[in-house]
Amino acid sequence: MFILVTTPVGRTELGEQIDYYPSRWSGSSGQYKVTSFYPFNLAYLTAMLKQSTAHQVKMVDMNYYGVDSEEYIDIVRKLNPDVLIVEIDSIIYSKQKAIFTTLKRELPNLKIIACGPQPTATAEDTLSQGADYVAIGEFEASIVELIESGFASDIAGIYPNSRRQLLDVDTLPFPEDNDIKRRDYCRLYGSEYNEVEMWVTRGCPVMCNFCVVANVYYGRPNHRVREIDDVIAEIKYLQSTIPDLEGIFFNEEAHTINRQYLRALCQRLIDEGLNQQLKFNCMGNYDTLDTETLKLMKQAGYYKIRIGLESLDESVMQHISKFRSKSNVSRLLDVLHDCKELGIKIYGTMSVGTVGANFDSDIESLDTVEKLHSQGYIQEFSLSINTPLQGTPFFTKAKEADWLIMTDSDYDGSYGSMVDLPDYPAEKINKAFEYGTQVRTRINQKNQQSGVHYSSYDKQWCAPVYATSSRKVGEGII
Repeated sequence: MFILVTTPVGRTELGEQIDYYPSRWSGSSGQYKVTSFYPFNLAYLTAMLKQSTAHQVKMVDMNYYGVDSEEYIDIVRKLNPDVLIVEIDSIIYSKQKAIFTTLKRELPNLKIIACGPQPTATAEDTLSQGADYVAIGEFEASIVELIESGFASDIAGIYPNSRRQLLDVDTLPFPEDNDIKRRDYCRLYGSEYNEVEMWVTRGCPVMCNFCVVANVYYGRPNHRVREIDDVIAEIKYLQSTIPDLEGIFFNEEAHTINRQYLRALCQRLIDEGLNQQLKFNCMGNYDTLDTETLKLMKQAGYYKIRIGLESLDESVMQHISKFRSKSNVSRLLDVLHDCKELGIKIYGTMSVGTVGANFDSDIESLDTVEKLHSQGYIQEFSLSINTPLQGTPFFTKAKEADWLIMTDSDYDGSYGSMVDLPDYPAEKINKAFEYGTQVRTRINQKNQQSGVHYSSYDKQWCAPVYATSSRKVGEGII
C-alpha cells in the first residue's frame, strides 16, 4: 500500500502564498518568497508510519512548493496513492474540500484521511465532502493505528470515536528528514543565525480562548516534556547532518513554562558544551521566568525569547484565560528588565480585538510596546487580529453571542476583524490593527536606522525551492 502524506495547497487563485502553521494560526496569504515553518505533526506522523509499518510512505509539503489546487490534483493523480493523508487549517478548508471531490471522482479507490484543526472542528462536514476518515485532535498515533488495523472502525481519535489519550512524547522518533528536510525550512523570521526548528515539549496548560493548539489539537491543559537525553541526541543529529548549523529555534508552544525542566535542559546544554557551539531562541511564556532561570538560559546560549504579550491590560489577560493569573504587567517588566541586563533579546507578539479589550486598551498597549522598544526592552514586534477559529472557545462564544460578521471557514483574519465585539466593533478593531502596523513599521525603521538586523531571513544560508512562474507542474516533487 502506498501512503501519501501532504500539507494542503500552498497558493491561492490570486497567486498568494499561504503562510502555513495550522497548530498556531489559520494561515495568512501574501506575496511571500518562502514558507519557513516545518510541518512538525505531519513530519512526526510520516516518521512513525515508516518506522512501524511496511507500507511505502512518501511525504510532500505542497505548501512549501506553493502548489495551487490544480497542481495539487495533478500531483496526486500522477503519484496515485492508495491513501492520502492531509492536514487542513481553516484558510484553505473550502479549497481542500473541492480537491477531495475531484480526487474521489478521478481516483475512486483512494482513501482520504483528513486531520488537523479544521477537520477536528467540522468532522461531519469534512466527511460529507469526500474524506473517508477524520482524525481528531492530536492525530499521529490515531492514524498509525488506523492503518495498522486495516482501517478498523473503533480506533480512538478517529471520528466519531472519542478523542485519543495524548501521546507519550518520549515514544516519538525524530521527525521526517528524508522526503522533507529541516535544512530547507531555514529562513526563519526573527532568527539571527543559521537555524532550524525543533520541538522539545508539547502542549500548553494556559488554554487561551483563541488558541487552536490547546483547544483543538490537545483539548485540555497539558504540557509534556521530552527526556533530555533524547533532546541532546536530536541536537547532535542535526549538527551531524547540517555542518553549517549555527542555532536552534525551539518553536513549540510553551518552551519556558516548566521552570524545573528548562533549568535542567539549560544545564545539560552547558555540560555538553553545546552552548559554545550553537545559539538558541524559543517561544515562551513570561509567567514562570525568574532571574536565576534567565541567567542560566543566557549561559546555555539562549539569545532571544519570543513572548506572547497579547495585551498589556491585566483585565484583558484575565478574559483570555483563567489560567493566566500570573500574567501581569509588573511581572512582565521584571522579566524584560532582567533580559535587558543579561543581553537576551525579546520578540514580542500581540493581538488586537481580544475578548475583554476595547479600542482604548489596545491603543494603550501598542503605545506601551513602542515605548518599551525605545527603552531597549523589546527588540522586535509582530501583530495580529485576534481571530475566532472554529473549535476554540472564542469561536463558540462569538457564534452564540452573534458577534461573527463572517462565517466562511476559510477567512483570513489578517485582512480584517471577523467579529463585532460588545463596545468594540470590527471597524474599530481594524483601526487599532492599522495603528499597530504603524507602530510595527516605526519599530522596524528604527532598528534599520540603528544598523540592527534581527533576522536571518535574507541571508543566503539556504535557498529553498518554492513556487515560481517558471517551475513546471510537479517539478521537484515527482
